Amino acid sequence: MTDETIQRAHDAEEHQKSYNAIMGAATAVGVPFALALTMFFTGLVTRQGVLMAILLAVVVYIFSYIIVKLFFSHH
Repeated sequence: MTDETIQRAHDAEEHQKSYNAIMGAATAVGVPFALALTMFFTGLVTRQGVLMAILLAVVVYIFSYIIVKLFFSHH
């Protein structure tokens, strides 16, 4: 194997590690945060009050974080 082929294989491994790390963080934090933000604004729009909207957002974030860790974690 030439040096260029070895370097390309090494680069591909590094790219895969970076991709897996980014997707893991996006799944573990990004999805629950997006759902919580959605519930926060839904609570505001439906006139449930700011405190209730914050409570809804926190509950949804915790629940969805647990669901993501239980069912969508590959470790």
